[in-house]
Amino acid sequence: MATGTSASAAGKDSGSGTDDSGQPHHVSGRGSAAAGRTYKWVALSNTTLAMTMATIDASIVIVAMPAIFRGIHLNPLTPGNVTYLLWMIMGYLLVQSVLVVTLGRLGDMFGRVKIYNLGFLVFTLASVALSLDPMTGPNGALWLIGWRFGQAFGGAMLMSNSAAILTDAFPPGQRGMALGINQVAGISGQFVGLLLGGLLAAWDWRAIFWINVPIGLFGTVWAYRSLREIAITRKASIDWLGNATCHCTATTSPSLPCGQASTCCRSPPGSSSPARCPASCRTGTAPVRSPPAACSSRRAASPACCCCRSTSATGCSRC
Repeated sequence: MATGTSASAAGKDSGSGTDDSGQPHHVSGRGSAAAGRTYKWVALSNTTLAMTMATIDASIVIVAMPAIFRGIHLNPLTPGNVTYLLWMIMGYLLVQSVLVVTLGRLGDMFGRVKIYNLGFLVFTLASVALSLDPMTGPNGALWLIGWRFGQAFGGAMLMSNSAAILTDAFPPGQRGMALGINQVAGISGQFVGLLLGGLLAAWDWRAIFWINVPIGLFGTVWAYRSLREIAITRKASIDWLGNATCHCTATTSPSLPCGQASTCCRSPPGSSSPARCPASCRTGTAPVRSPPAACSSRRAASPACCCCRSTSATGCSRC
């Protein structure tokens, strides 16, 4: 009985505790009421900054892509270099989508603020590495792709734990407002990224990564100094099978890039006869959609002929 009374008193003094199911809940004490009113707005401001920064970088490279590849002296449109272009565009979003569930679970296990703060640091360091790319050509592209993965890893830490931190900091009646502001900031960041990418790329392609460094340093120091753990961590395990299923679903694509698919149904050079698609396309064994058995005569004379993704009954569509 004495132990239970002491634990209850400790919970009141700290302003938090757990219910019978082990879930965190808040107990308002006179000593922590004023601090709690201030802390929730600090948490909202910091997590909103993190969400904006993470989503800006999801779109900032799209407009700046020509300047980036000019800077590393690589033509991304040649057949052997298209992969670099695709990974530069999609790699960041793919890594974030794959890791956000796992990192959110790790936040529940080891502390949401700890994982969040580490995410700020990782994101900032990756931004520095991206802006200091020392190589050109394919090696320079691989450097950028690899550190974009690291940047996405930090961004996933931020995004997966921002909502949880706000849920801990705000009372139930204000959580909807806090989460709404946080998500609106994230959506706005995607549009701001397009604008910043165009403006900064006109000056220097490295500036699209440097822009994150002062924001990231400020956010990292601010988060480490002001955020605190409110929820009680508890021992748990990761659902490895569920995570593997989620990851495989996110990374598996039913079709090839159009540049590869278009070679599946092409007239031989100099030929004026209708091109026929290989049996693998007609039977559906190739990882692209089955097109008509033959290209139309009107398209057959074109060097581009047609694309195996076409579903038209009368002809093929260009890639």
